Amino acid sequence: MLMKKKYFIIFLVILLLFIIWNLQKSSKSNSVLAENRAAVAVMTVFKSSVAITLKSIGTATSNESVDIMSNVTQIVSSVHFNDCEYVKKGQLLVQLNIDRKIAEKKQMEINLLEQQRELNRLKILREKKVVPEKDYDIQKTKLLDAQAKLDGINADIKESSIAAPFDGVLGIRKVSVGALLTPSSIITTIDDIDKIKVDFTLPEKYILLLVPNLKITARCAALAEKKFDGYILAIEPRISAASRSISMRGVIANREHLLKPGMMLKITIRLKNREAICIPEKALSSIGEKHYVFILSDSARAKLRYVTIGERENGFVEIEKGLNSGDKIITEGVNKLSDNNLVTIVKDDTIELMQAMSKHGSGKNKGEYQQDSAL
Repeated sequence: MLMKKKYFIIFLVILLLFIIWNLQKSSKSNSVLAENRAAVAVMTVFKSSVAITLKSIGTATSNESVDIMSNVTQIVSSVHFNDCEYVKKGQLLVQLNIDRKIAEKKQMEINLLEQQRELNRLKILREKKVVPEKDYDIQKTKLLDAQAKLDGINADIKESSIAAPFDGVLGIRKVSVGALLTPSSIITTIDDIDKIKVDFTLPEKYILLLVPNLKITARCAALAEKKFDGYILAIEPRISAASRSISMRGVIANREHLLKPGMMLKITIRLKNREAICIPEKALSSIGEKHYVFILSDSARAKLRYVTIGERENGFVEIEKGLNSGDKIITEGVNKLSDNNLVTIVKDDTIELMQAMSKHGSGKNKGEYQQDSAL
């Protein structure tokens, strides 16, 4: 009997030790598991009003631009402009030598008067039936010929006075008094830069959203990113088969003449607002061309989910497919996660990100551009 009690006590001690050991093991395991949980910040996905913002690069060109040249071969008699001067349409720039033309004009004027007198004389004789009708007709033709020759010499004299074809800024003078000009000689250049044109391209997928008179904004790095407003003047009816892009031309007001032809311009077009899901870029991860986020499950685990992205702007990225309003995604601590990891939530960024998205939203932007009077 004593032996049975002894064995029973030993059994109880062993069982107690076994229970204590299991409890310690379980506690240690839970402690390690808790230590392996990643600390993360989360946000609740929601739809917000966002604007489609299109960006491109273009080159500034003059509204009008020509090389000033001569139509005739002649010596320069006088120059009436300075380098890079602003001139008005019709202002005289260069006068070619017209001494010989003036002498020829006087001779032709005398010949015209003589032919007119002879025609008047034959007219009187024709009325008296003294001369045949044929002689009168021949003289009338001679008068018309003399008048045509005089008109021709007047046109030559006019071409010898080279004037500005439109209001604009001249380039550097390339001729001097006494130089012999030919039809291939460039005297200077003239550019109308009160308005600047800019040609740029955009992907074909936006063709239905682009219309003439749509507002554009241009910035130039050389001018400390100063903003210039303009509008789309024309859209090319053909799409490039090589690049699948559509070309268009914009017009930008340039009253202060800060923009110069040849400058590189950054073009921005903001289209009408639409509802879309946007998340901070820091919540997005990529593998090659695939993009994914981590969803917070009900069991406090990070679940990997692939998404399709759209536009990016101001640190946010549009999600076209893969997320729904109300989903909780992980915004911080993403780089420490893998699929199905347990996580500990230390922060909820929803309100903060809503305010940030509202601040960067484009609800104040209008799609249509009211043309400036200078344009």
